[in-house]
Amino acid sequence: MDQPLRTAIIGCGRMGRFHLAALADVPTIDIVALAEPSVDALTLAHEQHGGASAYEDVGAALAHPGLEACLIASPTPTHPAVVDAALGAGLHVLCEKPLALDPDEADRLGAMAEQSGLVLQVGFWRRFSPPWHVAKQAIDGGRIGRPLLVRLAQWDADPPPASFCDPAVSGGLAIDCGVHEYDLAEWLTGRRVTTVRAWSLPIVDDAVGASGDVDNLLAVLRLDDGAMASVDLSRNARFGDDVRTEVLGSAGALFVETLPTALTRLGEASGVDELPCSTAADAMAAGVAAQAAAFAAQVRGGDGDVPVAAASARSTRIGLAVIESARTGEEVAV
Repeated sequence: MDQPLRTAIIGCGRMGRFHLAALADVPTIDIVALAEPSVDALTLAHEQHGGASAYEDVGAALAHPGLEACLIASPTPTHPAVVDAALGAGLHVLCEKPLALDPDEADRLGAMAEQSGLVLQVGFWRRFSPPWHVAKQAIDGGRIGRPLLVRLAQWDADPPPASFCDPAVSGGLAIDCGVHEYDLAEWLTGRRVTTVRAWSLPIVDDAVGASGDVDNLLAVLRLDDGAMASVDLSRNARFGDDVRTEVLGSAGALFVETLPTALTRLGEASGVDELPCSTAADAMAAGVAAQAAAFAAQVRGGDGDVPVAAASARSTRIGLAVIESARTGEEVAV
């Protein structure tokens, strides 16, 4: 029970290597295998973590002796097949979001994991990152009263390659980036989104537009208790990758920011103060490390709250409704 979880990283591109770096100081995770079909990417990852066995074939990596789990950071369209194979091999899985672009497929994989008694966790790292983790504790503790309005922003400095923006590859802006925000809207408030209304803004990068995607998007989500959430997504902030969350309640407010340093402030009648334990030099790295530690604890029999397949299916369904609303100009039910 006290042994580190013997884990393979499947997919050693940019995100896979980011996970590899973030997990370096997580004592409950032992990276024993790396899988990546690109020889160049696999070489970079192996140089980063030479103690792991390197495989160009995913199936061979999943059969690594003594392997207990895998972290999937391969391209989004490959997630369902790799998760299916990993669960079939009796492995616990931590998969990057979204689990699948088809929410029904995510539900199927969730049922497969449950029937097999395996953990299938989805990489909604913000739930574990100090600023949002502390904000959730404050909301659950009644510090701001009843949540009424949530404002969620994710502004990336620059767009990824147009080939990645293709909705068939990544889900496009509304899903690739948006699923984090839809998940936060429901997780922070404890409520469910019932309808969405969304608008695409004028195209900034013609290459993004040619891919079939947009580079700026605004969505308004109605929650089942009458509260509202707004989500604004951008791929052209230029000044940095900026993620912000604000929650207005009946008795106060919370302000989460990530630049230049991640932290959370609580606004009450007495004033606005920074909340203890909410800071992080790199909110994403801290969240990725903490979610991996939570994954290992869950596999070892812990009873913590981790996002599973249903959370991915839920946020993807909201994203699909956002895309439909932006296309038609109509409010869409989730």
